[in-house]
Amino acid sequence: MGARKDLAKSFSRLTQEECPPGSIALYCCHLEFSNIRHPFSIFVLNVLEYYRISFGQIHPQGLARVLHFEVLCCASGYDPTLLSFRRFFRLAKNGDWFIFETTQVDTCLISSIVSSLGV
Repeated sequence: MGARKDLAKSFSRLTQEECPPGSIALYCCHLEFSNIRHPFSIFVLNVLEYYRISFGQIHPQGLARVLHFEVLCCASGYDPTLLSFRRFFRLAKNGDWFIFETTQVDTCLISSIVSSLGV
């Protein structure tokens, strides 16, 4: 098994001195699993800032859920807002990761979004 799949063989040599002031260090693999690319959208940054979490603390599937919500809103002709995101999702801890769980929402809200997409 290669080092890419075996966490016991994976390691990082990034040091504090390598990261310039005002910047953050990110693992590229984490972003690839989440299917997120730089530059990050304002909505994604607002969600992370509101919940006071970083890219490294959120599970890749949780970050993908944020992106999926943003895409659905844009496809429906709405601007994604933190208030609307919080209506559908809540932050939860799952082991060492943070994830976004769905909340108990009215089914008419979800069906209206799906029907407006023509699905």
